[in-house]
Amino acid sequence: MPRFAAPALLVLLLAGCASTGSTDLSRAEADPWEKSNRRVFAFNKRLDRWVVKPVTSGYRAVVPKPARTAVSNAYGNYGEPANFLNSVLQGKLAQAFRTLDRFILNSTLGVAGVMDVATGMGRPREAEDFGQTLARWGVKAGPYMVLPLFGPSTLRDGIMTPVDFFVDPADFARNAWLSPSWGVRIGVASGRIINFRNALIETGADQLLADSLDDYALARSAYLQRRRLQLFDGQLPADQDPFADTAEEETEPPPTPTPQPTPAPPPADPPRP
Repeated sequence: MPRFAAPALLVLLLAGCASTGSTDLSRAEADPWEKSNRRVFAFNKRLDRWVVKPVTSGYRAVVPKPARTAVSNAYGNYGEPANFLNSVLQGKLAQAFRTLDRFILNSTLGVAGVMDVATGMGRPREAEDFGQTLARWGVKAGPYMVLPLFGPSTLRDGIMTPVDFFVDPADFARNAWLSPSWGVRIGVASGRIINFRNALIETGADQLLADSLDDYALARSAYLQRRRLQLFDGQLPADQDPFADTAEEETEPPPTPTPQPTPAPPPADPPRP
């Protein structure tokens, strides 16, 4: 390790711990780049229709569901070192050690991660990425943007997408005996894209977008809602939760109706002579 690496890492750690983070997505919600974003979105739809979805459909036809689940688990386990590193850089040390514990459990008892035994043992996945790390350090999200192939993002997250996909801490552990080339890294990243596309099909999100009147707006809204939840570690404050007021109203007991006096009966008609 170079001499400056340790001090630089310490500075980053202190920066991550000192900053309260940037969770504001108002600039992204305004979508000032909507016109160009829609063009990229249309390009991605064509790319998906002619390349990504056919390849994924072939994958689903050849590989049975239990095997696809094992592949998804393995990719999830492969990403745990990145989750660990980002947790450390964000100052979430307790979460970092939970992630390390999960990685060890799935890598051993889970047979290199093809089985997710850690979740059943109280160690669910706590995903972190380099975009979240920049947010923790106070870097603003910037405008919403659609990346070619990778889809919805923000300016901050889009800058870090190549880092998330191609600079994986797991590579450093393999370099000692495998020395993976860029071709191997691209192959692994391509497999992740197919695995993600398969997840969209299995969760029904694919059909939901197809049935939408404006699939671009739906994809943008879904991404920003999910991103906000990630930035708050799954715990939205009341002012950020669109369902908070509704939930409070539902929990309040209905008002007790005030009893109304019973009206007196009308007087009887006098007898006729």
